[in-house]
Amino acid sequence: MQTFIIILLILAFLSFVLQLTLFEQDRTAIVFCIVAAVGIYFMYPFAIEQSYSKFQQLMQNQHKLSNIMVVQIIECLLGLLFSIFLIRMFYGEKVNKVFKYFKFFPGIIIFPALFYAESAIFLNVTGVDFKILAIIVAVVLPATIFLINKSLKYLVPEYDLRLELKFMLHILQLIVAVIISIRIFRLPTTNLVSEFYIKQLLAFFGVVLLFGILGFFRYNRKKM
Repeated sequence: MQTFIIILLILAFLSFVLQLTLFEQDRTAIVFCIVAAVGIYFMYPFAIEQSYSKFQQLMQNQHKLSNIMVVQIIECLLGLLFSIFLIRMFYGEKVNKVFKYFKFFPGIIIFPALFYAESAIFLNVTGVDFKILAIIVAVVLPATIFLINKSLKYLVPEYDLRLELKFMLHILQLIVAVIISIRIFRLPTTNLVSEFYIKQLLAFFGVVLLFGILGFFRYNRKKM
């Protein structure tokens, strides 16, 4: 169960970074990163209080997990609609312009994703003063977000392709949320889900990434 939760948080993080690439000006992404840095710094007292046992208790709390999955599924559906409307707007179809302001909504699951990352760092890094470590994390995590944002813009310069990637990420989030829901409520397909191993998932993502990179270079070669 914990593996699927971590995968869901990683997908939420990637979806957030992809959304930042939809802004033409870097200053908007910088503002988001500054807000994230401030939030990460002030969350560190709560991150210190976390432990592996608390995370295990959360994994076993059916009520809390089901609430998180409901929020995740609603957020994914809204993200899919948002991506569809922006793609239509990009190709000049008549769409209510209010949807373009949805880009400023970072999502909800990104907050527990950043908090989990911060808590994991505090649990695994020892010998450093908590306040100094909080400052380091508050700088490194937002800087990582900004660097990934710039890299994605460079690797996938086409706005519509980034929208399509965001659409695909929301579909993956939905799939993982459904798998977690099956595990939570112990539906009849539990045995099937238990055979889904992390190595196979990483292999799948590796193949997708490989074909994505090959497609990117092939596309640029055709443009030359």
